[in-house]
This record gives sequence, C-alpha cells and structure tokens, in this order.
Amino acid sequence: MIRASAELTNTFALKSIAPYAADLTTLDEARQAIRYAREQGLTLRTLGEGSNVVLLPQVKGLVCRVLNTGVTVIGMDEQYVSIEVGAGKNWHELVSQTLAERWYGLENLALIPGSVGAAPVQNIGAYGVELEEFLESVTVIRADGSVQVLPTSACALGYRDSMFKRHFVATAEPLIIFSVRLRLYRQPRVNLSYTELEKMLVAQSRHSQPTPQEVAKAVIALRQSKLPDPAQFANAGSFFKNPVIDGSVAQRLQRLGVEPYPFQGHFKASAARLIDLSGWKDVRHGALGCWPQQPLVLVNYGGGTAQDLLSFAQQIQRSVQEKFQLELELEPSVVS
Repeated sequence: MIRASAELTNTFALKSIAPYAADLTTLDEARQAIRYAREQGLTLRTLGEGSNVVLLPQVKGLVCRVLNTGVTVIGMDEQYVSIEVGAGKNWHELVSQTLAERWYGLENLALIPGSVGAAPVQNIGAYGVELEEFLESVTVIRADGSVQVLPTSACALGYRDSMFKRHFVATAEPLIIFSVRLRLYRQPRVNLSYTELEKMLVAQSRHSQPTPQEVAKAVIALRQSKLPDPAQFANAGSFFKNPVIDGSVAQRLQRLGVEPYPFQGHFKASAARLIDLSGWKDVRHGALGCWPQQPLVLVNYGGGTAQDLLSFAQQIQRSVQEKFQLELELEPSVVS
C-alpha cells in the first residue's frame, strides 16, 4: 500500500515528489496509513486531484489519496434526498450524476475541478452557490484511527475556508476526509442570484423558469468561456480570494473604478478587477502569466516552478496593495 518516492499529480503541472505515498479505498487502509506514519515519525496529509494547491518540489511525509468514490442514498422524502459520497469522487462527475438522478442544488457548481473530499476544505462556491448550503456532515478519520462524523456546524465553513484548511496548515496531526453527506432537493429550485448567469439564462431559456439542467449547461459555458482547461493550460482556477471589505472601503474603491457588491453584511471586491486595473491582464513573465480572459487565473504555460509561480503572485499582490491599499489573499494552499 505504501510506495516510496512518489511524484505528485497537480493541475499546475509543478514537479513535486513525496518520500512516501498511499492510495486509500477503505477505512482500514486509512487506519494503516495513519499507523505507518506514526511509527515512522512522518507527517501525513491528504491530496485529492491536486486542483487547488501549489506543491513545492519536495513535500514532506506520507501523502495519501482517498479513492473511495461510492454514492449511497441515506434517506429520502418528498422534498429532500441525503447522499453519502466518497471523498475520491470527481466533483463534476458527482454534479452530472445528481442531475441525472433528478437530485438538485449542485448545478451552479458544475465543472469545478477536484474531488469531493476537497470540496469542504475550500467550501467551494460559484455563481451564487456555496457547498455549505447542501453539506450535512463530513466523515473524518483522526490520528487515533477513530471515525468521527462532523456536522456542518463543526466544520467552521467560511469564504473559501474551513477548519480543515486551517488544520492542515497549523498542525501535523493526521486528519483524513473519507466521505461527505449532502442534502439535495428532489424538486427544482434554481438559483439565479448571479447576475451574469441570470442574463444568459433569461436570453436562452424557452421556459418561464430555466431547468437545473439548463443552469448547469450555462455554468459550464460561462466557465469554459473564461477559464482555461487545466488539461491544456496548467492552472488551479482562481488564485486569489475576492477581498471582503466594509462600506467605507467599498465607497473608496467605487471611485477608483471597482464595483464592490454586497456580501453577508459587508462587501466583496472583485480580485479580477483589481488585478486588471493594476495592469496585469494577459501579462506573462517567463512560463507564468495571467489568463487573458480572466486575470484572476494564473497559468503555467510550461516549465514553471513553484518558486516562479509564488514570485509572480507576490508581484501582483504588491501592485494591488500599492494601487488600492488592499491585500490579496491566496486561494490555493501552498504545500511543502
């Protein structure tokens, strides 16, 4: 089960090696990996499809990948269905499967790269929807091998944040996400709160209300029009978070050409707009560059290193700080 000197897959196509790696399908295999790491004095961490990380050339310890991809119906009534999904399931495959089963809610999250296990780590979100709305619990395996089911309230989910993300950064104690439980609608309840998505669907739909399938199709089209396919252009999606700001800062930014929008009693500023106005759209330094259609996405055009990527990102951060007095925070985690 444990293999040595493993090359780690990641959507940024960064060369990275871990001294030990393991693929985990069952709870027993996860416990064996935890026990092996403890006996050998190794840090243990999990890595899904490597879609929201910056991997340094050498990643310490034992790196595990959960391959459990099962989807099980836990409960169902006229309004809702609860499903347990293995952490190794590809996220977009899950969205497609739920739509085929006529289970609704995840359609706005179509085409987000990565695995189901990574979804609560980032509290993934797009086009007016966040995972938190549908998450019931996360099943984890702790350092002592015990299995714990954490309700959503214990996951401390925030904007692209969670207790899992903070745990992985702050401590070497193993914590393996093995599955998640979601509660979805059995009747369509489309979310058109994202203005661009609403405009697109109103123009295209033949019905008074678009179907969830039409929402998913529109989301996929929007993402493909703006974002590079990681299979062709190595990237990790949005590289910076949209800054959450107060009203006074929002007013100041408005005068500078930025249009902040309301967010949970505060405001959000578009990081893409801040980067664009700072002069970085379509700028390329060596192998690294900002994607022409979406400057929030950094691309490794071939041969770039983690050091190159982080240096490029720091230059962007400095420019935005100087022009707008705002600090851009990285969305992906840096793993060493």
